[in-house]
Amino acid sequence: MKKNIILASLLLLSSSGIFNSCQDFLDKEPLGKASIEVILADESNIDLFLNRVYATLSWREWYIGRQMFNLWEFGADDLEGKPGNGQYANYKNFTYDPSEGAINEYWNRTYENLNHCNQIIDRTPSFKNREVAELAEAQAKYFRAYYNFGLVTIFGEAPLRDHVPATEEFDLPKSPANAFYALIISDLEYAVQHLKTRSAWGGTNLGRVTKGTAQGLLAKVYLSRQDNKNAQKWANEVIKGGEYRLDNNYRNLFSPDNLYSSENMMPGHYLHNATVPDGRKWNPYAQFQGIGGGVGNAELVVSPSLVNAYETGDPRKMASIFDTAKDKIQGAEDIVPADYVKYANKKVIWPKSYWNAGQFSWTSVNPMFLRYAEILLIYAEASNELGTALDGLTVEEALEQVRFRARGNKTFEEAGFLPKIAGLNKSATREAIWHERRIELAMEFQRWQDLMRYEKVVQGYTTNLFKNVYHRNSFDYGKHSKFPIPQSKISSSQNILKQHDAWN
Repeated sequence: MKKNIILASLLLLSSSGIFNSCQDFLDKEPLGKASIEVILADESNIDLFLNRVYATLSWREWYIGRQMFNLWEFGADDLEGKPGNGQYANYKNFTYDPSEGAINEYWNRTYENLNHCNQIIDRTPSFKNREVAELAEAQAKYFRAYYNFGLVTIFGEAPLRDHVPATEEFDLPKSPANAFYALIISDLEYAVQHLKTRSAWGGTNLGRVTKGTAQGLLAKVYLSRQDNKNAQKWANEVIKGGEYRLDNNYRNLFSPDNLYSSENMMPGHYLHNATVPDGRKWNPYAQFQGIGGGVGNAELVVSPSLVNAYETGDPRKMASIFDTAKDKIQGAEDIVPADYVKYANKKVIWPKSYWNAGQFSWTSVNPMFLRYAEILLIYAEASNELGTALDGLTVEEALEQVRFRARGNKTFEEAGFLPKIAGLNKSATREAIWHERRIELAMEFQRWQDLMRYEKVVQGYTTNLFKNVYHRNSFDYGKHSKFPIPQSKISSSQNILKQHDAWN
């Protein structure tokens, strides 16, 4: 995929009026429905719609918006909010409620994106060219699984949309989590069967999801369900496939110059476009972070807890954490950070030469949504829980691959830091893997869901962390492990949609 194809398609479809990005598909009929049916009747237009689905990953359309930070990261322990901002304090103190705007926005965005997927999936069975139809359907089903996985992870129960709704289906009751997972797994299995491999897509389509991407997400889904056998199986399929590997340089992995690394299994970057209106040039992923003083608005900064979690000598600390007392930005050495910022996410901070028109918030960004290092860690965790390995790859060897790269592709004996993890019992190895996940995947929208999952693996683990270590005593796992359904959706649902019991 050419680097600008996602953004170009997004702008084309937005300007044509085919889609309305602010529409709530749970209580309104999709706009432009007739136009969509007419355009999709021509099979040659399918890539246009697929590119619209890919576009949902980038910029404010989806993950890079404020709602992602609030619901997937901020309640955990890696980031802190700007002092005096009540919204962030609500999430940190677990005092938010069903009226919170970011929760409503996340809900809206998810169902909009599911609708884009369903428009394709509903139409492809009528295509005469079955090869085109199956490949298009596989991509749409991958993304439908991806967004449904996010929905069930955040809300637990919600209305299940597996097709474009008819008028009488605008209001639906919640479906149980098991129904979501059945559809997610079915969609991903279809994707595994019909998606191309990375090499088969070729160099001009490196932005596409692949067979390996679907296998990797299946591994992640199964791990979230404590189905370690299947998590191990699918992670091992990715490893055996050989299509993905660790990037040699951890810092370089996040560079805007390295969008299609062999480690990046699901590219979702935002590329600056100088031709769009000014309001669409900045991206919230960068703007909400930074250090202030013209380098983002520093709404979100790194917590001392994360800074102190790194092992002595771990190069990932310097690659990930911008220390305002020590670090300078090349080309912008005179920038004075906001007085409350000690640490920031360095994964979005690059020399000023990367900024567009000299503005940090207009820079291109390269966030990670699924990468090969996580697959190795999923394999290690599942194998540790099972007490067995596949194809000779041990837990320790999978972990060592991640730590070897972290050392700069050196052994412990060569580097003198990050000792090899070996000889530990099951419980201690689990702790080592969880630590590795936090450090390796820091600030990549993983920590909150990980903490919620850990409580199910080790009873009381997360509750003890929040209450006895961080002294956030208002945390209630039974309530706060899932977010409430937005009150506006309940109010507009003709009394069909009900709030979770824990939030009543």
